[in-house]
Amino acid sequence: MKAGHITAKNEYEGALLLREWGIPVVDQILADDEAEAADAAEKLGFPVVLKVCSEKVLHKTEQGGVVLNVPNRQALRTAARDMLARFDGIAPKLLVQKMADSGVEIILGARRDPVFGPVVLAGIGGIFTEIFRDTVVEIAPVNLKTARSMLMRLKGAALLQGYRSRPPVDIDAVARALQAVSRLIVKRHDIVEIDVNPLIARENGALAVDTLIRCNGKAKTVRAKAPAAETVDPFFNPSSLALIGASQKPGKGGNTVLRNLLKAGFQGKIYPINPATKEILGMKAYPRVVDVPEPIDLAILVIPKPAVSEAVADCLAKGIRNIILSMGGFSDIGEAGAAEQNELVARTRAAGARIMGPNSIGTINPRAGLATSFVGLEQIRPGGVSLIGQSGVFSSGWGRWIADYGPFGIAKVACIGNKADINESDLLDYLAGDDQTTTIGMYIEGVADGGRFIKAAASACCKKPVVVVKSGRSEAGAAAVASHTGSLACSDVVFEAVCRRTGLVRVHDSEAFFDTLSAFESLPLPRGNRMGVLSITGMGCVVTTDAAEELGIEIPPLKPATLSRLREVIPAWAPVRNPVDIWSAVEQHGSKKTMSHVAASLLEQQDIDALLMIFVLMPESIFDIGEAFADIIKAHPRKPVFVSYYGGTRKEMLHIHEGFLQLGVPAYPTPERALYAFSRMVEYARFKGLIKKRS
Repeated sequence: MKAGHITAKNEYEGALLLREWGIPVVDQILADDEAEAADAAEKLGFPVVLKVCSEKVLHKTEQGGVVLNVPNRQALRTAARDMLARFDGIAPKLLVQKMADSGVEIILGARRDPVFGPVVLAGIGGIFTEIFRDTVVEIAPVNLKTARSMLMRLKGAALLQGYRSRPPVDIDAVARALQAVSRLIVKRHDIVEIDVNPLIARENGALAVDTLIRCNGKAKTVRAKAPAAETVDPFFNPSSLALIGASQKPGKGGNTVLRNLLKAGFQGKIYPINPATKEILGMKAYPRVVDVPEPIDLAILVIPKPAVSEAVADCLAKGIRNIILSMGGFSDIGEAGAAEQNELVARTRAAGARIMGPNSIGTINPRAGLATSFVGLEQIRPGGVSLIGQSGVFSSGWGRWIADYGPFGIAKVACIGNKADINESDLLDYLAGDDQTTTIGMYIEGVADGGRFIKAAASACCKKPVVVVKSGRSEAGAAAVASHTGSLACSDVVFEAVCRRTGLVRVHDSEAFFDTLSAFESLPLPRGNRMGVLSITGMGCVVTTDAAEELGIEIPPLKPATLSRLREVIPAWAPVRNPVDIWSAVEQHGSKKTMSHVAASLLEQQDIDALLMIFVLMPESIFDIGEAFADIIKAHPRKPVFVSYYGGTRKEMLHIHEGFLQLGVPAYPTPERALYAFSRMVEYARFKGLIKKRS
């Protein structure tokens, strides 16, 4: 087979391959003509199934290539004669199969995703597979435990467990077949798709009755060794840098970068490069980077695209090994630009240098006083959150927002642009080993090397939480794929599987992104998903209960000891349950005493793993937050505490945010946002093994 040319095995060949890999297949015989088919049917025993068998007929049922329940020899001969006539133009063979007993029809599939490699799929199968679309996808290979979990996550899992008068099917047999399919796609690098539809699951065993396998003849691709993580460090910790395109004119990118560096307090040496002037902002300027007498760790290019090639050549001649390219006009404009970009990368790699960009706004490291953005920035508080962005907004609009609003401190920021060289995997490897980074946030539009990304993400997530937003969730091209598996296992579904496999915490918008990062950076990981809630308004109790159910968060009932403590402030006539409506107590005791007493009471209950306090912002909410809650929070260091609020003036909102920020507690404008952030923490805590399933 010619490499890259996709062909399909006929069903008989596919069945033989499945049998080799330990997947039970229905008894079948291949026949050349009507007479052989009739003899095969006699040998198998009636009733039988007659199928056209040709790699040219992929969807046999739709094309009239399947006859079920053939009862006798005469009916078989008639069906065979009609089928041969129908497909006369392709000279097919005939496949005679023993009619399988009824059971639950399952689809098992696998495909080679163009980015992430082999994936495996299980779902409710048969002719309605693409109507119900009840499937689960995971990265291959899977073990038996994961295979069984995939089956039990199906919406139709009740069909497997027995329903009405039907007995449960042999789930372990289906799981073994699914595991075998996952191993087959991993080991046979020439296979691009496997479709077993249906696999009939019965009370004792499972049997594959229809198979499609497509191949492309390709051997295993040998991946180039990834550059060492140490090659990334000069982008964040240079002892000296050159700004090529430095400008005296305020508002120009080359001027703004210099001002950002000075404002951030960069302690290293800065060399402005501009042939038209001798001094910029009190610093000596040089005509070309090769004219600088001292060594340079990092070059930032803020120049027009036509000047890039010569400037990069100067950088390489100077021995600079890290280069940020801010300009666009490369792969971002199409094939011609991509070719130029590839040539540029080849040159720099040959010289042992690395590029961030093109189309990159660069990096931020507050501890090093580094801010290479060409958008004016204020000083950002150092902290533990590092951000990887395939967008310049992280070092512009959001950078300014973080500096002003201060939801958390920043360790590192990298805007990787076109990702010609430095990509998300390079940065994950680097930040996983960075002691200053405790939480990683990542916005990506695509992944450069899926296999490497999976390894880098898994390694990073074992050490610290990684929150990811990935855009481009639609799959417009799914309809063009030949198999059921191909259309069901679209790219976003595969990325969800990557997140489950690696421990990535996925969110779907920027609001949830920053909410979740704030929670991870401020709070301890929970030891369970059970939350105590107190609210000054009944509305907060209701919406919290609804949101908790949607997010899989438990609101446990209150224990007698907790109820007794709450009655110390809540009147006898007021109902007490979790969530706790505290308004009746606030009227008698005031907000401060009531909220601190109820918060302490809830946190004391052993089976409450986290606390949410819901404020209504008003003059009565303005009290000393540290005095009210500091000792309570300190007494429960393993229980995360969340705050949300309704309404209020700007001054009141600032009071809540700043007051709780001092206690390491994030505040959210709605309870739903707080609960969502908690649910993401629960997901990661489960990945880390901190939350076990309760019997």
